[in-house]
Amino acid sequence: MTLSTAQRQRLQEIARGRSREPLFLLEGPRAVKDAFASGVVAELWLRGEENKLTHPELRDLAYDHDVPVGEGGAKDFERLGKTVTPQGVLALVRDTERPLEEVAALPGMLLWLDGVQDPGNVGAIVRVALAFGATGLLIGEGTAHPLGLKALRASTGLALRVPFARGSAEAIVGALGARPTWVLEAGGDDVFALGDVPDDLVFVVGAEGRGPGPEAGAAASRAIGIPIAPGVDSLNAAVAAGIACAALRHAR
Repeated sequence: MTLSTAQRQRLQEIARGRSREPLFLLEGPRAVKDAFASGVVAELWLRGEENKLTHPELRDLAYDHDVPVGEGGAKDFERLGKTVTPQGVLALVRDTERPLEEVAALPGMLLWLDGVQDPGNVGAIVRVALAFGATGLLIGEGTAHPLGLKALRASTGLALRVPFARGSAEAIVGALGARPTWVLEAGGDDVFALGDVPDDLVFVVGAEGRGPGPEAGAAASRAIGIPIAPGVDSLNAAVAAGIACAALRHAR
């Protein structure tokens, strides 16, 4: 069994974010199993082996959810391996983006990513933010898509679970209204000595080094920072976000 040229090209285009289909590619049996639980799997693709039915549990889940299953040979997945990790399990998942006004109204802490271009950082930030209680995600302009292949890989598929919306900084500020907003910024108040933290806080994380853009900065009522040793310019955005989210969770 082999993938046709058209099938292989389609999967590669989806993996690279070049497809017009509203689908994203997810890798690995654990992440795909979780995606079935969320009801977002549109197609399942498995590496077939001669005289062996691979991944019977995933096949059963596909049957239960009325999801089509496609198969390819080892060489097909090796060719896809230039883009994806050749684990032999791929799923095409639906776009889970929600309206901006809906996410902006969610209770609890919202995370606003402003200009975080690296998809690995986006996925890692989503993962740590969820671990420390974020209830929604706002994706500003210039931020990598949280459902892109590398971001989904870094979040281990968790980005499929969190409500998220995308928009310009102006649109996000308008949707948030008077909701309290803090930014992560060098030189801000010590994140380990915050005092009271609002229940419905919006926490803004910008690009490494540059920080949040001017619109996000202007909308914020407070800047918080992480004290670091002299001679170190900045922390990786995902590391800084993880430290800050943990401190915010502890303070709350």
